[in-house]
Amino acid sequence: MLKLEKFDESKTYMFPSGEVATPERIKADFPAVEVFPHVLEINGNVCQAVMELGALRGIHSIDESLSEDEAIAAIEEIINTPAPDPEPSAEERIAAAMEFQNLLSM
Repeated sequence: MLKLEKFDESKTYMFPSGEVATPERIKADFPAVEVFPHVLEINGNVCQAVMELGALRGIHSIDESLSEDEAIAAIEEIINTPAPDPEPSAEERIAAAMEFQNLLSM
């Protein structure tokens, strides 16, 4: 389960490479965090991604009237929702129908 946190320069994480991701290091690697609100994708103590909040709102069609915290919670819910089971293909449905007919004819 992924967690999204607003970058507020208060916590230290680890990058997937194993390097320590201090707030200063994140600001050095991603200078835009000082200009626009950014969200960190966290898995345990690992910072997997640094993403701009406005872009995430657009990708996930999040209402602009929501506050930043509400938008982050909505995005987090979307990315942690499991994908629905795929619908059976036409070939699978036909094969199942034929198998059922064969069973009935026995």
